[in-house]
Amino acid sequence: MGDSMTWSEFLSQAKEFLAMSLELNDSWQLIEKDNQEPNTFLKYNQKVKCEDELINVEYHIVYSISYQVPMLYLQAHRSDGGLLDIEATWNLFMPDAPRSDLYQMLTPMEHPVLFRPFMTLHPCRTGEILAQFGKQSKNRILTFISVYGPYVKLELSNSYGLIKDDNQRK
Repeated sequence: MGDSMTWSEFLSQAKEFLAMSLELNDSWQLIEKDNQEPNTFLKYNQKVKCEDELINVEYHIVYSISYQVPMLYLQAHRSDGGLLDIEATWNLFMPDAPRSDLYQMLTPMEHPVLFRPFMTLHPCRTGEILAQFGKQSKNRILTFISVYGPYVKLELSNSYGLIKDDNQRK
């Protein structure tokens, strides 16, 4: 198990994560295009302050068939609906990172379900990073969002860590 996950594990943990979100009255959604792999993903919207405007950011947690890990995709739009370009997205989320490193971290990629351009946090080390959490992590999607989210201003409430998992106590 460790560093990768199957599609069915992703789907089951995405549904568990959604149940936690509902319990906390958080606004995550599970989007199911159809029942084909990997056409179900988690979606979350929030506004992020950038200088004097609010940017609407849409986050998707999608299963990567090639890396067998969750991936974080995002799109950022100005209040007039215009999509932020790559430079503006980098300035919003990673203003201090050296430009030469940004393509390895936050990169444009076609969304595997919607087939539209999104920005994504590069997945090449995700399995390795998630493996460091080993058995402690009851929900690897929760762990993934907790670890990767802050890089793109996606912060989960600490309440997610307080939810008791009934299945673990039996």
